[in-house]
Amino acid sequence: MQGDMDIVDPLIDEYLARLAGSPDSVEGEMRRYADEREGFPIVGPVLGQLLSQLALLAHARRIFEVGSGFGYSAFWFARVLEPGATVTLTDFDRENLDRARAWLGKAGLLDRCYFEPAGDGLEALARAEGGLDIVFLDLAKADYPRALALALPKLRRGGLVLADNVLWGGAVARGEGDAATTGLREYIRLIFGSEGLVSTVVPLRDGLAITMKR
Repeated sequence: MQGDMDIVDPLIDEYLARLAGSPDSVEGEMRRYADEREGFPIVGPVLGQLLSQLALLAHARRIFEVGSGFGYSAFWFARVLEPGATVTLTDFDRENLDRARAWLGKAGLLDRCYFEPAGDGLEALARAEGGLDIVFLDLAKADYPRALALALPKLRRGGLVLADNVLWGGAVARGEGDAATTGLREYIRLIFGSEGLVSTVVPLRDGLAITMKR
């Protein structure tokens, strides 16, 4: 996270986390691992529950993640998928994907997951077949506008692009000029200003942008 602003008051954030709870011991292990790696960025259980709900509302059969880390967000997607539905994981780091495979296997979710070889998730998205139900973005923030341009043609009508960290610790609202913040501001301009898209930003955690393709 770039900025230093708590998007959600810590007292409220703690309360929401208690409500969300932990649906599986594996989720708790993954969260502890993130803490041990000096706060490896994960969506956390509150936003994780929202990802699960959005997948259910979209009746998602094909979800594509650009930037999966060690599989934490994929856990929340995969746990609500029907048999035959899949979430595709991508990451530059092979070790992250290996850890994701191990944890998702331990959670009994591996049959709902497809792993791209370690590498550029945007290149993998460009190769993906169309008709995706959800594209989840959690990559380098400067690349969000390019990711949107690649995601929209792959998305079915009524499908969702979900983008994490779009408030960037308050840096976006303050108008800071670094590459990440500039990329995020351009992404937000595009999703709110482009015909055929319906968007909102949910100020949970560090901001989740939800965009529906009409």
